[in-house]
Amino acid sequence: MNANRAPCAFCKTKNKRCPKNCEFAPYFPAERRASYESANKIFGSNKIKRMMMLAGEADKHMLATSILKEGDAWTNDSMRGGYGEIQNLLQQIELRRAYLRELEEKINDEKEKTRLHL
Repeated sequence: MNANRAPCAFCKTKNKRCPKNCEFAPYFPAERRASYESANKIFGSNKIKRMMMLAGEADKHMLATSILKEGDAWTNDSMRGGYGEIQNLLQQIELRRAYLRELEEKINDEKEKTRLHL
């Protein structure tokens, strides 16, 4: 491990020395350890390692981000995980659409009032 760099979340969780050229350090940095530990509970380090090895270089960052987000999702909602986050976002979209419709109706009412006064 580099003296200036903390061990990556992957190596820290496996209790192994993190080499200077650790293949997982760019994807699972020390600052994301809590997210990695959550993901590790879901997938296990062997499966995470296998998924990362099978992914092409261009896809590894996206895969790592997805793995960490899935871990966070299950930490935040232990019953529904990522599905719960999607449901919450869909509900927020619907609430905002309803609010937008309400505002559009008010704008149209005001336009009609203005037109009648001219």
